[in-house]
Amino acid sequence: MSTSPRISCVLAVCNGETYLQDSIRSIQAQTVHDWELIVVDDGSTDRTPHILDQLRQTDARMRVYRQSKQGLVASLNQGIMVARGEYIARMDADDVSMPDRFAMQLEYLDRHLDIGVCGSWIETFGAETSEVVEYPIDDGTIRCQLLFSSSLAHPATMFRRSLILTHHLFYDERAVHAEDYDLWVRASPHTRFANVPTILLRYRIHPQQIGRRYELETEESARAIRSSQLARLGINPSPEEALLHHHLSQWRFESSTTFLSATRAWFDKLIYANRLCKVYSEKELVMVLGRRWSEVCASATHKGVRTLLEFWRIPHLASATWSPIQQLKFFVKCLIRKDPHTKVMRMGRAAS
Repeated sequence: MSTSPRISCVLAVCNGETYLQDSIRSIQAQTVHDWELIVVDDGSTDRTPHILDQLRQTDARMRVYRQSKQGLVASLNQGIMVARGEYIARMDADDVSMPDRFAMQLEYLDRHLDIGVCGSWIETFGAETSEVVEYPIDDGTIRCQLLFSSSLAHPATMFRRSLILTHHLFYDERAVHAEDYDLWVRASPHTRFANVPTILLRYRIHPQQIGRRYELETEESARAIRSSQLARLGINPSPEEALLHHHLSQWRFESSTTFLSATRAWFDKLIYANRLCKVYSEKELVMVLGRRWSEVCASATHKGVRTLLEFWRIPHLASATWSPIQQLKFFVKCLIRKDPHTKVMRMGRAAS
């Protein structure tokens, strides 16, 4: 290993004995060999220290730092501060990197000097069913998605260490359990984003995941981050607008004309504010909003003509994501007042 490897992989762990070895083995199996693995053991009390000692003895590229329990954010920042690589690759103790992950992300970042953060598609596993998550690949869409959530899988990202050091973009402890979302938002004025359209990480689903154990804290942090994004547009939302934006961010839709009308008005407000502030590319913003608008309308087809009227009150969103055939199918469902939650065709008059 060179004194300054191309890649520093940062892995923080606390009591991760169950899956840790699989995770580290997947890094050791990378087709690119010019890397160091920095493991920050955040006060583990299980067999994690023993596993790390065994693995470190067989691979000089591993560097292990032990500390009293300080939390994930402090651990990640410690890893970045001691890193020597040009790039920082994130990794979690319960996930598995594909063998060509480092090679593909390294090649992409070397070719695209304007990209500071590079993620990838992922495949979930560990649950009853697996799912391939195809995140948007272009900067414009990834950037606009930050209005609602992150579309970069944190443990699948690789980013330039100079980006963090130059702009002092270390993880913020105030963004409890949403530290990655917060980091991308703060990095957005300084760099561009991308996702490699290939599965480079297998993301394990299990009951002990931080996102599952601390769901309320994660969502509270995410709300604050979204508010900062709206502030960039010059928007100070009312409590009703803030709640609506929260529901839209979580893809939680009400199948009512009231919800439709409120969503239309809110999206109009976002687009108008962006035209004044020019924070986002309007083309990508319309696509991002259009996807949610289409889904909101699709959830209310049983409201019939009123849903159609709302749908077409913002035609640039209506046609942003659906093909003509998809729009035709939607029209038919509205005309026959089909309830999207059942397979029954409701031909009678539905209640408002």
